[in-house]
Amino acid sequence: MPDVQSAPDPRGLGLDEVGIQRLKLPVGIMDRSGNRQMSVGTFTLAVSLAADRRGIHMSRLVEIVHALAPDFTPDRAVASLEEMRHREEAAHARLEVVFPFFRNKRAPVSGSESLLDYTVSWIGEKHPDTRSPWSWIFSVPVTTLCPCSREISLYGAHSQRACVTLTLSPRETIDIETGLDLVERHASAELFGLLKRSDEKYVTEKAFERPRFAEDLARDIACALRDDRRFTHFRVTVENFESIHNHSAFASVSWPP
Repeated sequence: MPDVQSAPDPRGLGLDEVGIQRLKLPVGIMDRSGNRQMSVGTFTLAVSLAADRRGIHMSRLVEIVHALAPDFTPDRAVASLEEMRHREEAAHARLEVVFPFFRNKRAPVSGSESLLDYTVSWIGEKHPDTRSPWSWIFSVPVTTLCPCSREISLYGAHSQRACVTLTLSPRETIDIETGLDLVERHASAELFGLLKRSDEKYVTEKAFERPRFAEDLARDIACALRDDRRFTHFRVTVENFESIHNHSAFASVSWPP
């Protein structure tokens, strides 16, 4: 049959990226304990297109991601990037996946167990004759309590839910829970799917004793990561969904600057 995609193109203009996006597939993710958690991944796969070629073979990208998704690991994803370049005869390849990750959490006083969801992404690229840079991106919901409100108020202090987005470029493989831990340990309090009254008292008082501006939380996480040799680069962004304003406050920092 005619291979229309491989026909020559007379316009002499290459394309930075061509591919597929918003492809949803079941995805198998390994957790810290070695168990495979099934989730739903939203994939993007893209390759560069040379000036003399009309198009790529989209079906090859679909074949590659179908093979990768049931047993997703960073090592297998990097291998898939090289396969994308090879099968599409491309100079550059990019692969992204976003999925909800569920963590079983035990309430701090009652011990009640519940699941909490996090949004996790993996992004990788492959260039000719270079290592494949890749990153995890963790979106972690936490509680922050305003230091200013606590200082000036006679009764309590305002707190809010916040989202910390942590991008990590590791030198070595890390499990997803490691990234989540790096954020939660620095918040005013972490979140839980289920809390009894004794737990609610505990997390409320914990937050009151650990006030954090968005600036504080971003700096605390960055300071903990700055000298961690497991990572070559990181970026921290904190967004507070303010409870006494109709806007958000945010702070961000990257390292190296």
